[in-house]
Amino acid sequence: MPTMNVLDRQNAKRAASAGAADLIAVVSDAGSEDVIRRVAQDLSITRAHVQAGNCDDAIRLLQQHERSPRQLIVDVSDSVLPVSDLMRLAEMCDPSVRVVAIGTQNDVGLFRNLLGIGVQDYIVKPLTVELMRRALTATESVVQVRTGKIVSFVGARGGVGATTVAVSLARCLAGEKRRRVAYADLNLHGGGANSMLGLSSNNGLIELLNMEQRPDDALFDRMFVTKGDRLHVLSAELAYGEDAPLRDDAIAQLVDMLKDRFHYVLFDVGNRAGKLFEDALAASDLVYIVADRSVHAAYEAARLARFVKELPGERLLSMVLNNPLEPVKGRVAQTDFEDAFGGVKLRELPHEPQPLAVAENLGEPIEGGKRRGFLDEIRRLANGITGESMAVAEPWYARFVKWRKGS
Repeated sequence: MPTMNVLDRQNAKRAASAGAADLIAVVSDAGSEDVIRRVAQDLSITRAHVQAGNCDDAIRLLQQHERSPRQLIVDVSDSVLPVSDLMRLAEMCDPSVRVVAIGTQNDVGLFRNLLGIGVQDYIVKPLTVELMRRALTATESVVQVRTGKIVSFVGARGGVGATTVAVSLARCLAGEKRRRVAYADLNLHGGGANSMLGLSSNNGLIELLNMEQRPDDALFDRMFVTKGDRLHVLSAELAYGEDAPLRDDAIAQLVDMLKDRFHYVLFDVGNRAGKLFEDALAASDLVYIVADRSVHAAYEAARLARFVKELPGERLLSMVLNNPLEPVKGRVAQTDFEDAFGGVKLRELPHEPQPLAVAENLGEPIEGGKRRGFLDEIRRLANGITGESMAVAEPWYARFVKWRKGS
C-alpha cells in the first residue's frame, strides 16, 4: 500500500487544525489518488486531503477531525462487506456529508444497497477525471438519506433529574461515542444544563428560533456554546417576566437546521406546557419521560405518555425511573411502574448522590462509581440510542438483515 507523502501529511495537519476539510479521499491505489487530486485542483477545492488506505483508515481519520468534511471518497475495493463497512463509516460522519464509494465490483445490487444507506454514488474503477468530476459536482441533486436523530427528555415533575440524565447522556455520546451532539435546553428563562456543563448562555437558542432564513455556517456556529469539540449547546436566559414571541414553525425550522449537521439532537424540554413543548415532542424520534418513585410522578408520567402517543407522527417512547432521593419504604415500586406502563420500555437509574453532586457543582463529567452505577446505566442508554448494544449481542450480519427487511 502506498505511504502518505509529505504533502498529504501537511494537508492532514491543516485540515485537523482547521476542524474541517472540503474533501477527504482515502483510496487504495496511486492511480485513483492522482485522478482525485487532478479533479480537486480543477474544481478549486483548496482544502482537500487525499491519502492511501481503506475504510478502516477513513474511520480513524474522521475520528481525528473535529468536524466531518463536506465530501468523502472512500475505497471499498478490499472490503469483504462493503455495505457493513460503510455503515460503520456513516456513524463517524455528520449526516450532511456526501459520500462517494469507489471499488472494483460492477454489481447493480451493491450499487442499490449503497444508495439505500445514503451513499451518493458508487464508481467502478479505474477512475476517470470525467466520472470523478461528475460525482463531486452532482451533490445538490442527491436526496439526503441520513439525518440526525432527535431525542427529547421531559420530567414527569420537577426535581426528578431529567436534565441530569440528558446532560450525562450528551457527554457520553459526544465523549465516549465520538458523535456530534447538539443539546438544546428549551427552558428559555435559564435551564440547568449550562451550569452542569460549566458554561454560560449566549442566548443563541432565541436567535435561531427567530431566524427566518437558514444561516451560513459561520453565523450558525456562533449560536452555540461548545463543550469540547463535539458537544454544542443551545440555550437562552431571558429575564424573568420577559417574553419571547416565536414563529409557529420555530421548532420545525430549528430541527431542519440541526438534523443534517449533528448525529444527535437532544431536547431538554423543560416546561411541560405550551407550543414549544408540544412541537419539540412531535418532532422527536425518541422521547424519554423521566420520573421518580413518587405517586405524583407516576400519575404525571402516565398523562405524558398518553399525550406523546396521541401526537401526530411516529416516535419511540421510553421511561427512565430515576432515584434522586434515597430509596425508602412507601415509594412506588418498579413493578408497579411496569404494570402501569406496560407498553413503554422502562429503565431504572440507581441512587448515587455523591458523584452526581460533585459533578454538578464542578460542571464536570460524573466520576466512575460502582459497577452498574449511574454512569454505567447512562452508557447503556447511549448504547441503546446508537445501536451498539444490539451489535454486540447479535451476529455481525443482523443489522444488515434488519435493514434489508425494512427497505
